[in-house]
Amino acid sequence: MESLSEHFALFYYLLQCLGSSLGLLLITIGIPGQFLPGIIALVFWLFGIEPSDEAIQTRGIEALVLLGLAILAEIIEFLSGLIGGRTAGSSRRGAVGAILGGFLGGVIGNLMFPLIGGLIGILMGTGLGAFVGEWSAQSKSRRQQPTVEGGDSRALKVGFASMIGRAVGLIAKLALAMCCFLYCIVALIRELW
Repeated sequence: MESLSEHFALFYYLLQCLGSSLGLLLITIGIPGQFLPGIIALVFWLFGIEPSDEAIQTRGIEALVLLGLAILAEIIEFLSGLIGGRTAGSSRRGAVGAILGGFLGGVIGNLMFPLIGGLIGILMGTGLGAFVGEWSAQSKSRRQQPTVEGGDSRALKVGFASMIGRAVGLIAKLALAMCCFLYCIVALIRELW
């Protein structure tokens, strides 16, 4: 006869698999869903919802690792767009434009095309926002120093580089979220056998 703890671990990892798959879906619409597995583990750990003390301690470590990976994924996504723009010579306005454009693009993309529209909107919004921000900064420069040239092509480069950087960050974020999902699947299979 199986004990309560064996059934409980099975339930826990089944819940983790559902949370991870929902998290992946949320990422595609522009919401940081990679936090769901860590939040589930954190709830189980904080409330001590386990039949044994050893399992509670395991959930605490698991919560820290999963939340740490989720935070790392968010940092990578954020920094990759900024680094992409900076490699093309982005100004502060270009960087702010990329951040605001990515946010607005995600919202508008989700409204226009639910599910996948969020990712497309984030990428397009980041590129367009960086372009507009950089173009604005270059226009201000040209007004102050009329001999400055090449603002439009530089703004285009900054917009494109920011969009590519953000795409790399989103791929890294999805990869880390997929690793968490695969971890939960493997743990569930291990509990089943």
